[in-house]
Amino acid sequence: MAHRYHAVQNPAHFWRQFGVQMPAAPPEVRVHEQGVFICRPRTDAARGGKLPRFEAATGRWGLIPLFSPDGNDRLTHEAASETAATERNFYQPWKRSHRCVVVADALFETTDSGNELRIERFDGSPFCIAGLWNGWRSPQGACVQSFALLTIDAQEDALMEQLKGDRPRRRPVILPDGWVDEWLYAPIEETSAFLRPYPLQMWVTELSGNPASGVSKRTASAEASSFG
Repeated sequence: MAHRYHAVQNPAHFWRQFGVQMPAAPPEVRVHEQGVFICRPRTDAARGGKLPRFEAATGRWGLIPLFSPDGNDRLTHEAASETAATERNFYQPWKRSHRCVVVADALFETTDSGNELRIERFDGSPFCIAGLWNGWRSPQGACVQSFALLTIDAQEDALMEQLKGDRPRRRPVILPDGWVDEWLYAPIEETSAFLRPYPLQMWVTELSGNPASGVSKRTASAEASSFG
């Protein structure tokens, strides 16, 4: 289960890939903290009568469902792609096509024993994680934005085998760069085509343990590949 990620800090990357200004964001985002996501612009984002292709927004990592009484919902920072369309917490943003991407330099998964797996691209480039976003109206009338990362099954995934433990292993949905536009704009019936594993040869992983676990630091890397 992902518990933190390193957010992209280079404004030039946001402008080059999405044509938008990068909102202020902390270098590290943890569950229930504020992060930046890219989505289709809302109609009120029109400039001179024309909508931009993308919008950069900030929101809570941990999707707040429309029915939430207080906005303090837990365990909503990840959504299983197989059930998001019907799961109570996520089906509203799914059916509304509130899809988004989160741009990160590194993602951190944790194990039952407290070990941590750092995942990043072999070339150090940022990568886009598929997600869902939502807007929730607080009891005070404020519109609070939030998002969740989509995941797929990773029980047989060599990348995630390093996460020893009893919990089901799942893997974030990483999108090739060339798929981001299509993911955000595709008809809802075509979204399942994007929910697939990213090639393992694109990643470098590093496993580290807490002092109590006794796990020594080790690095697993893979050969470069052209994909995206």
